[in-house]
Amino acid sequence: MWLVILAGWSGLAGAVEFREVRWGFNGGVKRHAYNLCSIDLLNPTSEAFRGPVTLTKEGGIGSSDVPLIEPDVYIGPGETRTIQFVPYIASDKPDWRVSWGPRGADSFEIRYPSQEFIAPAVVQFFAEQGLSSPLKGLEVFYERDFPIGAPGTETLGSVVLDHVPRWAGDVRHKAFRDWLGRGGRLYLINGRDGQRLTFPSPLEELNVPADRFMVGQGVVMRHGIVQDAGEIPGLITEVAQASPDPNNYGNQNSYDPAGNGSTQLFLTMRNMVRPDHNWPLIFFLAFIYLLILFPGIWLVSRKRGDFRMTYAMILGTVVLFSWFYAEVGKRGYEESTGLREMMLAYPLGNQRVALQKHGSLFVTDGGGYVIPAHGEGAVFTVDAGFSGNAQILNRPEAAVVADIPPFSACSYQESSVVPTQSDYSITVKKLELNPGFRKIEVQLGAGFPAGSQVYLMPTTQGVSLMGYSLTKSDNGWVNSAPAMAINSLFPTQYSYGYGRIDATHQEQNLIAYLVQIATSTALTPQYGQIDDSSSVVPTPTTSFEGGRILVYCDAPAEFLPSEYSASGKVLFVAKVDPSMATTNTAPLPAIPALP
Repeated sequence: MWLVILAGWSGLAGAVEFREVRWGFNGGVKRHAYNLCSIDLLNPTSEAFRGPVTLTKEGGIGSSDVPLIEPDVYIGPGETRTIQFVPYIASDKPDWRVSWGPRGADSFEIRYPSQEFIAPAVVQFFAEQGLSSPLKGLEVFYERDFPIGAPGTETLGSVVLDHVPRWAGDVRHKAFRDWLGRGGRLYLINGRDGQRLTFPSPLEELNVPADRFMVGQGVVMRHGIVQDAGEIPGLITEVAQASPDPNNYGNQNSYDPAGNGSTQLFLTMRNMVRPDHNWPLIFFLAFIYLLILFPGIWLVSRKRGDFRMTYAMILGTVVLFSWFYAEVGKRGYEESTGLREMMLAYPLGNQRVALQKHGSLFVTDGGGYVIPAHGEGAVFTVDAGFSGNAQILNRPEAAVVADIPPFSACSYQESSVVPTQSDYSITVKKLELNPGFRKIEVQLGAGFPAGSQVYLMPTTQGVSLMGYSLTKSDNGWVNSAPAMAINSLFPTQYSYGYGRIDATHQEQNLIAYLVQIATSTALTPQYGQIDDSSSVVPTPTTSFEGGRILVYCDAPAEFLPSEYSASGKVLFVAKVDPSMATTNTAPLPAIPALP
């Protein structure tokens, strides 16, 4: 199968025309994220079309130009088929090209969308069968375009539903549940008959009769029949926050802490497999090599005058020093092919975990390698620093097919959902507010390995400036130590390009960059500026807007693929908000003044 994909399709029939492209959930994209790209292709002929369809980035910098391939597309005579890719858009603004036909002979250029968004989209799901009525002040998203996997839905923040989606099978129902469990917000509006909506499995958790309840890390809120988005408390504010970025053609949105953290994470992982050559010996051998060639051999040839001896000495010197260089400069050093993955994990609340992996497959033997998806609905991107050739196969059987040079690594990012055997739940058992934060008690599921490190990252105006290291107690994990500046809690040693970083700082950087990606907090300097905020002593917050529980530990075996010798670390992320408060302690009364 892979040879067919790499060599091109030879059994195509019919002709195909490009009809339409739809970006994201509201006509735009979000940088440093996976974005939906729904493409409609029409077959106007009387013959069926069957073959691959490819989406390739054109121009731009800062992200991989590895093509995304839908390997086997069938479009019947007179039919229109929607192909959905999920490309990762980094800091650049490239155009794209969709191609099909024998070896991609037919193609159409897709311009970069005119709208960019900073906040996730807020939309109403709309069904063409007349099942729903659009609300005023709210954009609609045709539910037929909802993807077959939750990865790629991170750009979707809130959904309004006034009907039960009619998706065939359970694939999209499960993907929608996964999106909600990761932290989505769902507004359920009563149906036209005034009754609450009744959902089938696997969305039966939405049948809870409460007006507000949690599904995983997501929130569900019920409302009666409304005709305007303004009738739903808080929804208009969310819509305003999700408006297009007015600076999307400037540089204001070019720096993103999460995107910078991802770049630095890949750079650190590449540095960890770079050779530590004995450069003094290599340079010394090079100096001796030149001396032997000239004037050494030249002087001997002048004295002996036998050209055969001269040629033999030159050949022998080249062979001998080639062997020296192969031994001293080779990437052997008892290395072996292996895979290292750094992960973000989001418990979804139903024995499923959303994983965002940064992986690096190091090989000693060059050649073609297949990195298959580990989980459901997976999407991939390949790091722009990869020097070999690669292709990304579209889901549901997603994979990276790469030609990796010997003693080098292919770095990639994968987003998927993994059903788990063990319990990786993170439960807030106690949260005391006054109104600022006072105490938290967290219970971890039995699946977490020993040696886990637990942290609380409160947020102020959406940013984490300080954090708490929680300690193990009889009842769980509690904040027994004072708050620390986040730069002190997760120190980093910034890497400029190919600068070397010692092993201790490499391991510190790995967790720090995962925290930066998860919290969008700048732990690394923008454009290389040095930030000495680690010396700032934080003060207790006077309000508690929310935060995140972070659990850093060795990656459980069920999170790792079995195809290669794999190891890694994982940072679990769970939301905390004021609604979880178990105690709202009243302020202490003022001490009366002495008479």
